Amino acid sequence: MHKKILLIFLIFLLIGCKKIENNDNNYIELINDCLKKNSVTNEVSRGYKYYLPKGAKKLHDYDYNQIFKVDNNYIYLYIDVISYYHKKDLIKADNSNPYYYQLINNDNKKGYIKIEKKDEKFLVNILYNYSKVEFYTNENDLNKLITISSIILNSIKYNDNIIEKILEGNIGNFKEFTYEVEKPNNAGSNFSQYLEEYVQKEEKEKKAEQLPDE
Repeated sequence: MHKKILLIFLIFLLIGCKKIENNDNNYIELINDCLKKNSVTNEVSRGYKYYLPKGAKKLHDYDYNQIFKVDNNYIYLYIDVISYYHKKDLIKADNSNPYYYQLINNDNKKGYIKIEKKDEKFLVNILYNYSKVEFYTNENDLNKLITISSIILNSIKYNDNIIEKILEGNIGNFKEFTYEVEKPNNAGSNFSQYLEEYVQKEEKEKKAEQLPDE
């Protein structure tokens, strides 16, 4: 028991994050705390590497789209190597009046956290370091997932040489990806419908995981 407590303490000491409290709704402070120190990396993908914290499991690696699982939650990671290569500003004005929205500005890297709430559930988008995470969760897991997502985003390190070759077409055929979870087809769809489709998508993935291999 003492070893587990010591291990948890060392993890937070190394990553520089504050203690996670479920009732703490100062989300931007939580993020900024996790951006104070650079993390090591333990995962490598196409043109970049990153650190995947303990407790997060990688389910799928689609080059620039990653899916992780933390407990019963899914985190979707999107890497925008095109914007990184051209140093394109990804911050846009948000007029949707979300439940929570704050800009992130750390060490010349900009981003934002946006949280939408419906029926005690939270849809979270965090953009930082030319990457974006998105997840849908309950209040009890909200701060934990924000912390893990911030650690991942902050740890991403790009390989300029490989990215340049990819964009020049020297390594396979690079296809531009959709830089967000697909929204409902109906342009007039409201947030409630969006969440319903989002949850249905997650349920299908959970069932697919549970199917035995043939």
